[in-house]
Amino acid sequence: MDYLDQALPAAAAAEIIEHLAGCDECRREADEIRLLLAAMKASERQLPSSTLRENFNTMLQSELNMETMANLLTTPEKEAKPRGKVIAFFSTAAGRAAASVILLAGGIGIGMELSRTPRPGPQADTQSEIVALKAEVQNMKNTMKENDLLNGIDDQSASERIKAVSYAEEMASPDQKVIDALFNSLNNDKNVNVRLAALYSLARFADRHVVRDSLVTSLGIQTEPIIQVVLINLLAEKRERKAIGPIREIMTNKKTLKEVKDAAQKSLTVL
Repeated sequence: MDYLDQALPAAAAAEIIEHLAGCDECRREADEIRLLLAAMKASERQLPSSTLRENFNTMLQSELNMETMANLLTTPEKEAKPRGKVIAFFSTAAGRAAASVILLAGGIGIGMELSRTPRPGPQADTQSEIVALKAEVQNMKNTMKENDLLNGIDDQSASERIKAVSYAEEMASPDQKVIDALFNSLNNDKNVNVRLAALYSLARFADRHVVRDSLVTSLGIQTEPIIQVVLINLLAEKRERKAIGPIREIMTNKKTLKEVKDAAQKSLTVL
């Protein structure tokens, strides 16, 4: 290939030329590759459609969901852990610029407020400023993420809705408004990938009693096998005995897949 691209030193190129002169097989292969490269250069450039990124993100999330489902069904004794982020989304330039302006303005405001605070001593003052600044910046980030989640959770694009619910994974302690929005997606979104992404985000907060109660309620209305398995394993991991009733109903439902029933049966031995 380097020879055909004219990227070889003269001595090396001369050796190949000499070899091709006496080797019919290599000369035929070189001619075929040369014709292929010429055809590629002469072909019309095809531009991707505007929906390429959305379709790719949806496809990628679907493949990750299938992999998760396979892992859960083949190793049901393992604890089901929330996955990390499976899709890398890119913010717009305008969004990054707005975030920078907000953080800069907030930092200036924090600095002015701290400058008015009584200062007991240089070292204590520096430490308190750092702690206050970190806390304020974190609060600002959480507010921005919350707004992004609530604004994007009803977007027409499935990939944008997945992006929105994933913002919760970056929040240390989301308020009830965010939790309610995630459960709304889990229970009502028409796209299974969005529902599963919402479940992964909610799993981070399953130590909250109110979240576990809502997860139990959600288990009773879910019909998608992968959602059922993840929910069953999550509630079994948290030793949530309120899930026993919904799990038994899933096992007695004739429409439930055998793999889901197997996962349900194993979870009952834990509960």
